[in-house]
Amino acid sequence: MPQGSVISPLLFLIYTKASFFHTTLFADDINLRMSNSCFNVVQTTVNLELRKIDHWLRANKLSLNYNKTIFMVLNSQKHNPTSFKVIINNHSISPEDKLKYLGVLLDNKLSWKPHVQKVKTQLSRACGILSKLKHYTKQSVLKVVYNSLIHPYLNCSILNWGRASNTTIQPLIKLQNRAIKIIKPTRNLYKNRSST
Repeated sequence: MPQGSVISPLLFLIYTKASFFHTTLFADDINLRMSNSCFNVVQTTVNLELRKIDHWLRANKLSLNYNKTIFMVLNSQKHNPTSFKVIINNHSISPEDKLKYLGVLLDNKLSWKPHVQKVKTQLSRACGILSKLKHYTKQSVLKVVYNSLIHPYLNCSILNWGRASNTTIQPLIKLQNRAIKIIKPTRNLYKNRSST
C-alpha cells in the first residue's frame, strides 16, 4: 500500500485501537499518548507497543521516519525525563523538552511559555505592520490586516494554551490592546472642541 494513500491512515487507526496508546491522527501526523502512575510501567509498555507498531508498518510496506519521530515526557518532579529510553527498531529516540504539534508548541511542564513566546513574536511583527499602515490606509483595511495577521494566532488552540498563568499570557494581552488602539484610535476630545 503506497504511503500517502487514503486507506493507510484508516488501517493504522484500526490497528492502533487495539494498542494501549491513545491515538490522534491528523493527515500524516500521528500522536500517540500513554499515561500511568508508574514510570517504569510506562517505559516498558511504550517500547513494547512501539515495537508492535513498527513491525505492523514494515509488514504493510509503510515506513516510519525515525529521524522525525520524537517523544516528550510530561513529567512530575519525581523522575528525570532523560532516563526514559525509547527504542524503535534499534533506533534510539531522544526526549524533547518541547515539541510542535499542529502549530502549537508544547513543553514538558505544560506551562505554554514557548507557545506564548512564539505568538508574541508574531503579534509584535503584526503590530509593527499595523502602525506603519495606519498612516497610508483607512480603518477597514487595518481591520482586515488585524483579522489576517493577529486574530488567527490568538485563536489557534486557545482552549489549550489560554489556560496558562496570567503572567505568561499578559504580554499577549498588551500586544492585542496595542493593535486595537492602532485600529481604533481614541478621539482627541480637546482637538474636536477646538475645531467647533
